[in-house]
Amino acid sequence: MKFTFFKSISAIAAFGIARTSAQSTTAAATTAAASTAAAVSTDASASTAAASSTSLTPTEGDCAMEVRMQEEGEVVAGVPGWNPEGNIIVRIAPDDCEVAISDTWSVAGWSVTIVQIAPNAVFTPPSLADGERQVVKIFRGSLIDVNYNGILKDDGHWHTYTVTTPNRAIPLFIDSSVTEITAGEDGAVISYWTVSEETLKGSATDMTASPVTDLSGPFMENLEWKITADLFGSTFDGVEFYNLAAINIQENDGSRLMNMQWWTFREDFNTDAYHNQHPDFGEIHMTMYAASGTTGMRTTLPSTENLNWVPNPDPTPANSVAYIERDQTEVQIVMPMPPGYAHGPLWSVDPSTGEPTLDCEGQAQYPFHGWFVDDAGAENDPLRYALWVAFEHPLEDVVVPTEMMTEWPNSNLQTTMTAEDCAAASGDDAVAGDGSEPEDSTETVDESETVDENETVDETDSEEVTDSEETDTGGSSSPAVGVSAFIWAISFAFVFCI
Repeated sequence: MKFTFFKSISAIAAFGIARTSAQSTTAAATTAAASTAAAVSTDASASTAAASSTSLTPTEGDCAMEVRMQEEGEVVAGVPGWNPEGNIIVRIAPDDCEVAISDTWSVAGWSVTIVQIAPNAVFTPPSLADGERQVVKIFRGSLIDVNYNGILKDDGHWHTYTVTTPNRAIPLFIDSSVTEITAGEDGAVISYWTVSEETLKGSATDMTASPVTDLSGPFMENLEWKITADLFGSTFDGVEFYNLAAINIQENDGSRLMNMQWWTFREDFNTDAYHNQHPDFGEIHMTMYAASGTTGMRTTLPSTENLNWVPNPDPTPANSVAYIERDQTEVQIVMPMPPGYAHGPLWSVDPSTGEPTLDCEGQAQYPFHGWFVDDAGAENDPLRYALWVAFEHPLEDVVVPTEMMTEWPNSNLQTTMTAEDCAAASGDDAVAGDGSEPEDSTETVDESETVDENETVDETDSEEVTDSEETDTGGSSSPAVGVSAFIWAISFAFVFCI
């Protein structure tokens, strides 16, 4: 059965999901009917995966962070079209605050706090409980000597940034011996997480029970796990795919800083044809619960050639979008991400500057990519859900330091669309791809030119959009790459060598 969804804000985003077995259809429909919107449990004592016991005291007074629910009808930059309202809003403190600490939220046993650190200032994390780990995801700025995911500079310190090497998976854990977190010369805004070893050994198997429903923190009682059929329409009927609305973080002037939202997906569904386009932000995912040993991200290496290319079955199973991208001739890789791991940039990166490469409309370029849970082994009993958090950065905050890319352009294997390319394609002297700002995703769009979010798109239209999105936009060509042994080697290297 085919499931597709297309939405248009300033670009079209396409999701397609196919089931892997007829047997899963009945089980999924039964589960979906029983849990269209999973209930929220705020009783930490009910959790079988113990939430972190470490707590931080929120900053008060002039350096307090404002935390509130999004008001009805309020337009907030960065919130997704499927959850335009009902998000938690956090506004960081004034710039002259040395350290500012938000309230703490807990999602499925993982506690998260927003911390703002002035340039060269020090944030002192709380003492960890026995069997507890700490995790840091940088929203903007840099940190010094928290781990080795970064650059060893001439000052003798390791500098860690918002993003890491493209197309690699890395751990975001920091050692328990780290008792001071120092910001770099531009300061930093981070999310500070704690999670117990007990939680890391656990799994998510039921959308109506702990640990998934263990949600706590300011206004968290207003959020609930929503099945995607309720968000995107009947095209997702029966699909065990859920979303939890966002915590949207703003700069102290109200501008966009970060949108952080959560997703779950059950292992007996196939995400091979799931595809995102993110025109105005750089998206990073971190796994919280893995469903299989391959849980993580899948991406395409543009301008490569898969010499072991195999065509789809003849005839291709009817309505099976799982095959839309399987017969493409470009190399695809999977980046397994255990809990606490995140990936580097999947978008196009300019090797000379580390900045996101913009297309002719001034939007970020992404290759075909998607979340991955499929593996060659037997399914778990009970079936497991992958649960992950998506970090959505403004493009100006995800510049990759050039020291984290190799000189050879295949270090990131992304297409590039230069201003000259755009001018040649359009015949215009001035083009949006010349470095101008991307269009704001909150900008009003002519409805006559968009696809309604809840509209079912027929198979012909979806194939046309997919083909259009996957067309090579030009740029330098990379050598053909054989993948029989190479692809396995590079996949392992991405995970274990970083």
